[in-house]
Amino acid sequence: MALSFRRRAIWFLLAAVTLAVSACHPRITDPHDPNFIVAEAPGDWTITRAQLDHEMDGFFKERNLTPAQVGPTNLPIVETKILRNMVLQKLLLSIAAKRNFPDLAKIDDEAFERVKGRFPSDEAFQDKLKQTGLTEDDLKKRINDQVLIEKLFEADALHDTEPTDKEVNDFYLSHKNLFQVPLKLRASRVLVIVDEKATPDQKAAKKKAIDAAHARVANGEDFSKVASDVSDDRYSAPRGGDIGYFQRGENESQFDDVAFASKIGVLSPVFETPMGYQFLKVTEIKPAGLLSIDDARQPIAQNLQEMKIGQEKEAYADKVMKESTVTYYIPLTEPPADPTAAAPATDSSTATNAAPGGP
Repeated sequence: MALSFRRRAIWFLLAAVTLAVSACHPRITDPHDPNFIVAEAPGDWTITRAQLDHEMDGFFKERNLTPAQVGPTNLPIVETKILRNMVLQKLLLSIAAKRNFPDLAKIDDEAFERVKGRFPSDEAFQDKLKQTGLTEDDLKKRINDQVLIEKLFEADALHDTEPTDKEVNDFYLSHKNLFQVPLKLRASRVLVIVDEKATPDQKAAKKKAIDAAHARVANGEDFSKVASDVSDDRYSAPRGGDIGYFQRGENESQFDDVAFASKIGVLSPVFETPMGYQFLKVTEIKPAGLLSIDDARQPIAQNLQEMKIGQEKEAYADKVMKESTVTYYIPLTEPPADPTAAAPATDSSTATNAAPGGP
């Protein structure tokens, strides 16, 4: 009996301490307070107002937008979608944390180097980090999260993403309009650049140089040698003047007018464009028409596979969200029925925070 009484006394003492602590630290109820919990999975994780605001701020910085530009109508929609993305990410990471994926550190390091390598210099990389409010450690954490989630998708969701030959053929036959190709030419040119501020004498000297180069080719000298000797086009000169295939509208209109009026192998006259003086020779013509199924097969298969991957990821993400016990403590605003409404999509592709330049 004495022992029972003592246990009850200890229980009441602990209860009193718990109540006292709760009284000192009541749950924050002001939704604008940085520590206010906007969503939680009981016993697992919480998302605070400060964390949501941080993600909102990153969303605007990445897109060079302001809340005022988004507008008061769309702002709650954006907030809801970003919050759901944060929730989805936490749910997926919670599942991934229970798995044992091999070589994660190596994959993380390679992904980090790929991101960094997309910038021309370390200074440009650091500027991008500063612009998005990230440190290198923040970026590495985000990359690690992305790698974990991708590994989880590969293990649990991506089971049958390879399109069949029939699917590729059916897509081609039902979307032939997508595979109409325009007339394309291949040509070589010699270009002598004329500065827009050139004096009349300087311009005359440039004209004399291009005329002399044209005469060399007209008199039988190899076009590629003349282009290598004379042309100011740093891209095509080392290739003997070859600029590859192009369609109308990809070059200056003056260039197109001459090229598309030329016959294969016939040297054009000297003509002037905003870049300067030049002449060309068309070397190949690809007529307009329908791209063959053999030429279209690889891009069709790639696009169909990407669609299947996206669909399977989205289905898996939807299942995870539906089976979760997440509680939201702020109102959730759904987008209007109009599909053109401006708001970021909530799906598996945005389950992780985008790293600068992408992982």
